[in-house]
Amino acid sequence: MIRARYTRHDAYLGFTVAELLAACTCVGLLVLFVAVPSLKSLASESKYSKCLDRMRAIGQASLIYSATDVAESAIPVHEKQFQQDPYDPLYMGAYEWGGKSGVGAPIHNFGYPPPYNSRYGTVAGFGPAKRPLNNILYPHGFRDNFPSPNVPLDQAALMKDTGLALDKYRCPADDGPPKAAHCYDWMNNPARTSFDHFGNSYAANTFMVQYSGGRISSNSPYLRPLSQVPNPSRVFNYEENIGRWAWACKRPIAECDWVAVLDPGPGGTVRGWHGKNWTYNFAFADGHVDKKAIYVEGTQDTEGYAEHYLLDELTSPPFPPNCSGCPPGSYCPGNEGTPEELNQTYRCIIVRGDGWQKDTLPAPHICTGLYWGYSGRPSFEGCVSD
Repeated sequence: MIRARYTRHDAYLGFTVAELLAACTCVGLLVLFVAVPSLKSLASESKYSKCLDRMRAIGQASLIYSATDVAESAIPVHEKQFQQDPYDPLYMGAYEWGGKSGVGAPIHNFGYPPPYNSRYGTVAGFGPAKRPLNNILYPHGFRDNFPSPNVPLDQAALMKDTGLALDKYRCPADDGPPKAAHCYDWMNNPARTSFDHFGNSYAANTFMVQYSGGRISSNSPYLRPLSQVPNPSRVFNYEENIGRWAWACKRPIAECDWVAVLDPGPGGTVRGWHGKNWTYNFAFADGHVDKKAIYVEGTQDTEGYAEHYLLDELTSPPFPPNCSGCPPGSYCPGNEGTPEELNQTYRCIIVRGDGWQKDTLPAPHICTGLYWGYSGRPSFEGCVSD
């Protein structure tokens, strides 16, 4: 019988130390390659969940606000809404309902340098102590760091208002503006979050429309009693600011070109903060929150443009208000325009999608007391250019 010879040296012929280390390194890299996408996915999901939770808190706080407000406002209204020049309005309420002092959109006639002259900031009257929903979400209260007349500006104190960590108004995924053409002051600062620019990651649904004579009315929950919001489980009060203008992008419906103000280009998109284009978080008038898409699949024309909301029609469109001399917040019945003009107008401003709607039709419009002397839709605080 032949026996295999075994020596002590043979025990070490399997792997050398260097080979073992190399093998461990390869295994480690493989595990890392598999794990990193999973970790990124978990982080993204965590941001999405926190964003929804914060929107839910805002929605619930709005219900509390409405229950205690004399006008039963579905969305908190800043006092300066009715204190501005009606023929040169600056504030339409999209951000001033809650949050901290913003640093964007300078107004140079304030007499202060940026960022103290922001239209969303303390000097303009929109510091954290003045934003009405803060009293509910942060009941301990705030004191705006703005000096009395003839007192030198304390820049260090004022910056405290812009640096407040009011996380209840900050989406964790908020990483700056869309890439489409809008809000040029924000786009010129692409690393600046919406939270820092406006003082808020979220925008209120302040959908405004304009008729003959430049009179502006609200076709949204803004300036409207909560009890006068139809379908509160479909009408949203708040949206992530990244998607505020997505519905207004160029569409293949020629007759509604006067509505669209943004052109991201054929096949272009307005990104979402949570990794999916045309898809954003909403807080609805009944207090619930959800993620919704502003896009209609299969509607692309030959150039690549698509619908960004459904083109619905009302069988009997309500008349727009006659807002001449109408006090803010009042209902104003009236009849302006021919039936054909009214039908086309309403066909283009019914803004709805799968499980959501921006408009409150067929409820009556509400007069704002403001005027817009330019063509197209009223500008959203000078943020969107035709």
